[in-house]
Amino acid sequence: MLLAAAVVARADDAKPKDQPKDEAPKTAAEQYQALTKEFEDAQQEFMKAYQAAQSPEEKQKVLREKRPNALDYVKKFADLAEKYPRDPAAVDALVWVCTAAPTSPAGIKGMETLLKDHIKSEKIGPLTSRLAYAADGEKTLRKILNENPHRDVKGMATYNLAQIVKRNGDRGDEAAGKEAEKLFEEIAEKYADVKVYNRDLGKLAGSELREIRLLSVGKVAPDIEAEDIDGTKFKLSDYRGKVVMLDFWGHW
Repeated sequence: MLLAAAVVARADDAKPKDQPKDEAPKTAAEQYQALTKEFEDAQQEFMKAYQAAQSPEEKQKVLREKRPNALDYVKKFADLAEKYPRDPAAVDALVWVCTAAPTSPAGIKGMETLLKDHIKSEKIGPLTSRLAYAADGEKTLRKILNENPHRDVKGMATYNLAQIVKRNGDRGDEAAGKEAEKLFEEIAEKYADVKVYNRDLGKLAGSELREIRLLSVGKVAPDIEAEDIDGTKFKLSDYRGKVVMLDFWGHW
């Protein structure tokens, strides 16, 4: 027994001192955080180098050599989502892909996956703005409103749906114009404190309602007061019944 113990001890002594211990595989969330940090660190390094550059030539060189390419990371995030399709981190990874490269093949596929497998996620709200200009955006936003239970997502989806419907109304669809007004009223009533790009939806909806009710085609123009080139004050209403051309200009 003593001889066997000595053999084991000698075998242990023969192992490299710096041999790393076996590490447990990182979770999907840890891998996502590591990728995010890697990209953010590369961004910060690039910004520091760009700010330190003294000449236009140096700045161009930094742009060419140090600016991180989001597409290089898109594949890493897409692979992570594909490896762990049912993990919550997959949603984070797909949102990153769709935000960084929405029109890339990975971005298009990522959006399809999110809407197919994660439509009830509370994390898809910011992506609804992408749907405001998509070919099937109206249909998809209505689907999100029907299936997603989260208030913030519903608020953002309603706002972007209202934008689509409002554009239809601007093209002469009277029913769409009325629906847009109702949607913005709903936003002001139910989702006023929900934020999009750090702005309250209530304020955005209020601005849209003002435009629909006061500034849309066919409405009476709001009265304005100004001075002509001779300094004489006048009102727009003074010219009611006449053809009026308004020329807005300025100098800075």
